Amino acid sequence: MLVFYAVGALLIKNGIKTASHSGARQKFGQLFVVNGKISRELAKHYTELFEKRNKGDYNDFFDFDKETVLRLLPPSQELINRIEELIEE
Repeated sequence: MLVFYAVGALLIKNGIKTASHSGARQKFGQLFVVNGKISRELAKHYTELFEKRNKGDYNDFFDFDKETVLRLLPPSQELINRIEELIEE
C-alpha cells in the first residue's frame, strides 16, 4: 500500500490531481516514466502491484503467498526510495 501512497504524494507534489487509482497510474506513467525519471523496470513493478491490488480488492478468493510478498518487497522499497528522491528535488 505504501507504494500507492508514495505515487499519490509524488503527483500531489507536482500539482496533479486524479480521481482514481487508474488515473494516478496513467499520470504517473505519462509524467515520470516516459521521461525516464522512473525506470521502466520500476514502472512494470508498479503495474504488477496495481494488478495484484485490484485482484485482492475484487476477487473473493485471492490471497498473497509468502514467496510473492518476499519477491515484491525489495523492488517496492526501491520504487518508494526513488519517489522520495523525486519529491525532495
